[in-house]
Amino acid sequence: MTFGNLKPGSAALAIGVAVVISPGAAEAQTKELSGERFLQVHSGQCISYWGASEGTQCFNADGTTNYDDTTYGTDTGVWRVDGDDVCVTWSQEAVEGCGPVMKAGEGVYRDNDGYTWTIN
Repeated sequence: MTFGNLKPGSAALAIGVAVVISPGAAEAQTKELSGERFLQVHSGQCISYWGASEGTQCFNADGTTNYDDTTYGTDTGVWRVDGDDVCVTWSQEAVEGCGPVMKAGEGVYRDNDGYTWTIN
């Protein structure tokens, strides 16, 4: 995601359960998620992500979020939806980052920063 702040350490989303999808098949299946659909699927849920790093992140229903990443450690912050973008501000990075989320297959999501995830 180009949330800029969902990924630990550089402000983007954390994401991860390994799913093997060929590049062409993944692009053919990718569809941007609406903000409303992101809320329905992710609010109150934790995800497992992979990409440049891997770990878990929770999107708590009260608008708080936290991650535990094998490379970047842990952090807490706040999240919100702005139109069809998801925005996150981490406590260790005081800058909000926003961006779209794409559905990359059945129960598989990804962002523009190369992270992919599933709901736990």
